[in-house]
Amino acid sequence: MLSKKQAKTFFIGGTLVTFLIFIGLTIYSFPESNDQTNYEELTESAIFSFYWMLTLFHVIHVLVGLVILISIYFGIKKKTTRLEDVEASAAFWHMCDLFWLLLFPIIYLFF
Repeated sequence: MLSKKQAKTFFIGGTLVTFLIFIGLTIYSFPESNDQTNYEELTESAIFSFYWMLTLFHVIHVLVGLVILISIYFGIKKKTTRLEDVEASAAFWHMCDLFWLLLFPIIYLFF
C-alpha cells in the first residue's frame, strides 16, 4: 500500500510518462498527417497557415502543461506543493482538454 505522498508522486510521474509518450507519438506521426489533408476546398497556403497556427498553439499549451506537471512533481517530492497548486494545474489541464476536444473534430472532420 502506498502512502499519500508516494501515491501522489506515482500518479503525477505516471502522467508525465504518458505525456512524454503522447509527445513522442505525435512527433512520429506528424509528417504523415500532411498526406491526409483535404486540399480541394481551400487553397494550400490557407490550410497550412491555419494548421501550423493551431499546431503552434497546441505545442505552447503542451509545453506549459509539461512545466506545470514537472513543478508539481518535484514540489510533491520536496513537500512544498499545496493542494491549491495541484487543483490549479488540474483546472488548466482540463480546460485545455475541453478546448481540444471541441476543436479536434472541427479540424479533422471538416478539413
